[in-house]
Amino acid sequence: MRKRPTKEQFGQQLEQFAKELREEMITGKWAPGSFLPPEKSLEIRFGLSNHSIRLGLEQLVQEGWIEKIPSVGNRVVADRPPVHLTVACNHVMLRNLKLAGLIEQFRRLYPWITVEVRSWSGSVPGVDLTERVLTDDLALMDNVQFQQLLERKLTHVFEPFACSYDLYPQFAAHFSAEDQLLLLPIVLSPLVLCYNKAHFRESGLAEPNGSWTWDDLIRHAELLYDGRGRYGFAFHIQSMYRWPLFLMQSGERFEWDGAQLRDIRGSRLLDGLKRCKDILHNRKAVPLYLSENNDDIDRMFMEGKLSMALNTYMGLNGWTEREIEYDISTVPYMDSLRTLLITLGVGVNSSSAHKAEAKLFADYLASPEAQSYLYQHTLSIPGLATLPMKQVERSVYSPDRYMLFRETMGSFRTHAELNISSAAFVSLANLLKPYWANMIDEDELCDRLSEALRTEAY
Repeated sequence: MRKRPTKEQFGQQLEQFAKELREEMITGKWAPGSFLPPEKSLEIRFGLSNHSIRLGLEQLVQEGWIEKIPSVGNRVVADRPPVHLTVACNHVMLRNLKLAGLIEQFRRLYPWITVEVRSWSGSVPGVDLTERVLTDDLALMDNVQFQQLLERKLTHVFEPFACSYDLYPQFAAHFSAEDQLLLLPIVLSPLVLCYNKAHFRESGLAEPNGSWTWDDLIRHAELLYDGRGRYGFAFHIQSMYRWPLFLMQSGERFEWDGAQLRDIRGSRLLDGLKRCKDILHNRKAVPLYLSENNDDIDRMFMEGKLSMALNTYMGLNGWTEREIEYDISTVPYMDSLRTLLITLGVGVNSSSAHKAEAKLFADYLASPEAQSYLYQHTLSIPGLATLPMKQVERSVYSPDRYMLFRETMGSFRTHAELNISSAAFVSLANLLKPYWANMIDEDELCDRLSEALRTEAY
């Protein structure tokens, strides 16, 4: 004799039944005007009684999804209930994804669903990000921001995805926890070296290539300095998406004895920080310029005041006009070729009242149609591994070496590989400011690091 379900189990079965039919109507399996399968067929499929099936169908009638036609069946209504979704994201993602265009394309496919973008300012929003993820239907964030949520044990706010997407699998790991994919990696953005081709040509210098070390960069930057306001190289030193590059290229990571950070004296990590400082203080190559953000460096580069700069693929979207003739190369290296990677993902709030529709939008962003749109209208790297990029005509100026990323994926590294927490990164950045300003030396920096990061293990 089959055991009767509890009241709670019955409610869950009923909701699952209604949810599956809703999703099938949303995705077009049951088109407007068509009829759902007979109640008997639904009983067999879901293993529910006729009474339960009728209760579930009545729920869909009340929600406006179907209408009951006496003696005929249950018909999907022509006008579906309107659904309003909200998406939390950083304001620069509006540019880097051409999000307005993607939303318009999505609206054409699903006219009853409206998508509202709720953007924030700042690159690492912290607590504000947590609040947004808890209140909006979807969130767009990078792997650094996801790591913050992981450290706060807040990844349960995301609805898991099935691992059946043609996305780069190695980058899906950046948004996974406990073997569950929580965000779809829709865009990749490694850090690259950008250079003004005209400056190199006029100076009779060979363009940067994958063999360049930082010594090569500085030597060329000094040769490109003209003494009249044009410098060879610069980058926004305080950006969390710039200075950690020098730590990653050391080939080492921070090590801990319990909650105590091991001394980094004599380490390649410290060599990386010293290299960064030496570059910053070279007045024959780098200007004494107090940049407020990456945009300041971009502006100098586009005005022809810099011959070389660091930027990400997503950052190139800020260069909308072909103001100068530029191209990209791999970043120079210390011991081995490594570069910093930013991965952008989309996740669905597990508490959303419209999870089916939210997942539909997330799936759309990872679809060939949306990924092709990204490739056509931005310089962000689509996360769809199977996208035939060269067959798509582009509406934006693309550097000649844009496809460089395909040959250098093995060099991509993330902040997480340095084995310190997001909070420790902030503390480290604050300690580096007086070090960069020559207000403390390496010994004092190491002492302060050991003290400040004592309780901020990864």
